[in-house]
Amino acid sequence: MHDKIVDDVPKLNKGKLVVNFPRAIAEFENAMHKFPVKKVLYRSTFHGKGLEFDSYRVFAEGDDADLIDWRASLRANEIMAKKYIEERDLNVYFLLDVSNSMLFGSGDKLKAEYAAEFIISLSHLIIGAGDRIGLVMFSDKVVKVLHPSSSKNQFALFTKFLSDSSLYGGGFDFDKAVEHVTRRVSSDYTVFILVSDFIRTRKSSLRSLRLIGSKFETVAVMVRDKFDENLPKTGQQFSIQDPYSGRQMILDPSIAAEVYRKNVIRQKGLIKEMLKRSRVDLLELQTDKGFAMPVSGFLRGRALGGRV
Repeated sequence: MHDKIVDDVPKLNKGKLVVNFPRAIAEFENAMHKFPVKKVLYRSTFHGKGLEFDSYRVFAEGDDADLIDWRASLRANEIMAKKYIEERDLNVYFLLDVSNSMLFGSGDKLKAEYAAEFIISLSHLIIGAGDRIGLVMFSDKVVKVLHPSSSKNQFALFTKFLSDSSLYGGGFDFDKAVEHVTRRVSSDYTVFILVSDFIRTRKSSLRSLRLIGSKFETVAVMVRDKFDENLPKTGQQFSIQDPYSGRQMILDPSIAAEVYRKNVIRQKGLIKEMLKRSRVDLLELQTDKGFAMPVSGFLRGRALGGRV
């Protein structure tokens, strides 16, 4: 007799994903207390793009060395950095993978539910900083597009669409999503946050990654379930199913676990190399662990040194 681990996957509830946006926002904002998100995004994104010069200030540890004005430093007899007026509002797009593999979860959260709570929490912080949020949900087609806005209605639409299970499912075509956004978005003051498990990303998508990474400040957020990384530890055989083809396979973990793990390491290594070549920073999250502290640490790392 074979155990099917898919029987333990959380089920969708009344047409919506099972999400708790208020709790996610509260936990995230507690971790990000008084964190200058707008300053961080500007520093890592727009230095050198013509922001209006304001004045000089004493260079501080952790500042970008490119801001140093050596002539002013000689006159003042201490290291001085240029200070800019940060006038421009940002357009922050979340490019969310809603394909079949994101509807898997071995614990309390499907990857889609975890990703939705992450996006809502960060977008709430971004709107609070006075910037605009946009959303592109994609599978093997572009499913939903919300153009950037900072209105209360925009945030309400985010919560509505991110929790609507009818917008989830289907194949995976990252290239089509990138083609869609790069043809329609032209503002230099735009950030893209790619959210996916990246399980179906192939070498052929390097061109698309390099395109979006060269045109816009881009960050990739990899959301994985623990069983995406390792097979469950059990003495029994079980069946697994490919979320895209529907093909099933019976596995004996005592035989398959090591091969599975090696394939995961190889595939993740490929993704990381592609992102590095595309100048896209990567944040890895796992659904059985909270995202507030990893995201806070990631953004603080960018605050200290630009790209991480």
